[in-house]
Amino acid sequence: MPSSGLSAERAERLGRSAIASGAMFAVTVVAATVYTSSGGAARDLLVQELLVNIVIVMGLQVFIGSTGILSFGHLAFAQIAAYGVALTAIPAATKVGTLPDIPFGLGDVELGPVGATVVAVVAATILGAVIGVAIARAGGLAATMITLAVLFAVDQVVKNWQEMTRGAGGLSSVPRLTTNTWLWLAALVALLVAHVFRETRAGRFAVAARDDEIAAPAIGINVFWPRWTAWVVSVALVALAGALRVQMIGSTNPKQYTLDVGILLLAMLVVGGMRTVSGAFVGTAVITIGNEAARQIGDTHEIERLPELFLGVALLIVMLLRPGGLLGDADIAAWLQRRWHRSRRREAASPGALAGDEPASDEAPARSAASSGTGSGWGADSGSGSGALVVRDVVVRFGGFRALDGAALRVRPGEIVGLIGPNGAGKTTLFNVVNGLVAEESGTVMLGDRDLSHDPPHRIARAGLARTFQNLRLFGTQSVRENVALAALAARRYRPERVTVEVDDLLAQAGLLAVAERRAATLDYGNQRRLELARAAALSPEFLLLDEPTSGMSNAESLAMVDHVRTTARHVGAGVLVIDHDLAFVTRISDHIVALAEGRVIAEGTPDEIADDHAVAEAYLGRRDASTPP
Repeated sequence: MPSSGLSAERAERLGRSAIASGAMFAVTVVAATVYTSSGGAARDLLVQELLVNIVIVMGLQVFIGSTGILSFGHLAFAQIAAYGVALTAIPAATKVGTLPDIPFGLGDVELGPVGATVVAVVAATILGAVIGVAIARAGGLAATMITLAVLFAVDQVVKNWQEMTRGAGGLSSVPRLTTNTWLWLAALVALLVAHVFRETRAGRFAVAARDDEIAAPAIGINVFWPRWTAWVVSVALVALAGALRVQMIGSTNPKQYTLDVGILLLAMLVVGGMRTVSGAFVGTAVITIGNEAARQIGDTHEIERLPELFLGVALLIVMLLRPGGLLGDADIAAWLQRRWHRSRRREAASPGALAGDEPASDEAPARSAASSGTGSGWGADSGSGSGALVVRDVVVRFGGFRALDGAALRVRPGEIVGLIGPNGAGKTTLFNVVNGLVAEESGTVMLGDRDLSHDPPHRIARAGLARTFQNLRLFGTQSVRENVALAALAARRYRPERVTVEVDDLLAQAGLLAVAERRAATLDYGNQRRLELARAAALSPEFLLLDEPTSGMSNAESLAMVDHVRTTARHVGAGVLVIDHDLAFVTRISDHIVALAEGRVIAEGTPDEIADDHAVAEAYLGRRDASTPP
């Protein structure tokens, strides 16, 4: 994509984020103004609580919503920031009496509200960044347990470090802010940050890894960095909320940061819909207002623990009726994005050129090549000239089982090589070795002059090997367009030497342009297969590794896939290594075929040579009669 196109896209994404944030902020301002126009100080306090909750929940959404990792530990950083503000903002004269033994010379420190807030937020964020390394590396349940441990650890430090925190009694005499202006500004910043992060490369990569942690590295995404970035950004927002809250109420103590409070905040995220900023915003408003109403009703009618009952009932109803939250995947920013793409399509359309569901016109030569059996006429000239993909003497053991025993193959630039063999031959294992999912005991994988043998999957993808999977692995919650755009984004970032293919061109070629805004998970099986191939091609790879691309397809669909694979490979200038149990498909599409049995190469050659090979016939049929082609 030209630089002007990229600049326009970035501007559009920023504009979309600003519009969505502004709309939510405006709704909050209007509602708060109407609500506080009559009534006493209690209404002002509810608005303050709502604004603080918006900042915290936006922070939670950045991490939990983007990565899918549940966190109980964010409140620990709000607590650290709150105590940081208290320790640096309480007047020095007051500390003499309340904190006579305060260490590190903090007794003489007396900062203003801005200075104290900055120091506290920066300190909490730095600590969070260090802890985030472990969380981002762990992932899943292990990461969740680390966050819970952080919450408990900070709580115990605060309660037991009497010289610094006065223990369970907490700290008071914090200079209070006299206006809600800072809270309003923080809420607006939190909305903007949450929206903008979702549009950044880190945010989009984090969501991709959330949807499929194996498919994401296959398009060059290092799962650690977007996950860690989401954590750090979220910690900063939560710390900001903690720093402002203590200055609104003038005191802080451990009871304000318990697990119960954390669950209440998580409920806000879950009830609205954790995957979108709009859902997090709605959930925050619903639970904050509902919780306060339940408290007031309980106080009036002497009903104990009514807020807890309200929270439980609200969660139960939402989980039963709307498991994805009240809004599900509905989002203002996503709606604006769909409108923008539709507008672009209308502007780009010309009379008679709306056949977005039909393959590109250059498919005709591919059909001619495919019909000849090998189609080698175009293959040798299609590659980038970066060098062949060469696998030598690969050995893999699983316990005492030798899955690969000296397996080897070579794929030249622009060539299509088929890998065949009976069940258990080691085909998928060899594929996974090439892709970095399985470590070889010995042997090498080379791409030109580069040794990929010990590289992780995301580095192998960045080097130029893109793959599909035997079992479909799409980013199911994302649109069809976003699935392909993510790979194109990775290509622009990590493979700048290659010409990036336009996303819409690949979608049109796959016949998916008309359904580009649909969620990938809603497509039928055949279209999902084509989408996975288009996503792999968007990485602008040197070689496409296709693991059973016709699995589950009819004979007619398999025949059509021959043309589609050839056209796609030629479109991006890639060679192809393909596994498939459909031997007719492999024979039609391949320039060269390698046959495996019991982890070893037993034959290789042209499709005709393989069809007449006795060893291949015996491997498939259990006899030495090659009269029946494999």
